[in-house]
Amino acid sequence: MVSRENKVIGGFAVVALALTYGGFWLTDFPSELLLGVLIFAGVIAPMIVNNRLDSRESA
Repeated sequence: MVSRENKVIGGFAVVALALTYGGFWLTDFPSELLLGVLIFAGVIAPMIVNNRLDSRESA
């Protein structure tokens, strides 16, 4: 059975890859900005969401 944390991380990973890949092909944004989008959407945002959901469950 897949845990809630893994579902959140997997969903954000798919979104992060889609945003980055689409950004490379559809926009003229610099690669540094798109790397920041990839890191934020793939690493930082899922941590924030999981921490918020964990704190909500414990309260």
